[in-house]
Amino acid sequence: MRENSAVQGLIGRTEAKLRRARAYLFATAAEVWDDLARGGALTEAHRVALRLAATSTIHESTEVVGTAYHMAGATAVFRANGFERRLRDMHAINQQLQARDTHYEDIGKVILSGNLKAAPTTR
Repeated sequence: MRENSAVQGLIGRTEAKLRRARAYLFATAAEVWDDLARGGALTEAHRVALRLAATSTIHESTEVVGTAYHMAGATAVFRANGFERRLRDMHAINQQLQARDTHYEDIGKVILSGNLKAAPTTR
């Protein structure tokens, strides 16, 4: 598999997806933290930014785990490899309240209302 260009490309794209999700979550959390450390209050813009970053990161991470599981092929089902357990764990996380798809609708509604100051990640 190491020499297969299709696998190499998929690994590269999947790694980029994981890094983007992680960077987005960490940057959002850092910006909110910086605002709070300067004495600011937790605002609706902060809540929206954190909710969007967390929900998006969970969904992106679920896709990454699914890709890894698929790439492992038939060996992924064996307990010794750990793929199956990670797939179940990630899907369990994705089923929790924080990952609801309706969060995107809620956030879109808030953004379109025009009553929200810019979220930290849009400054």
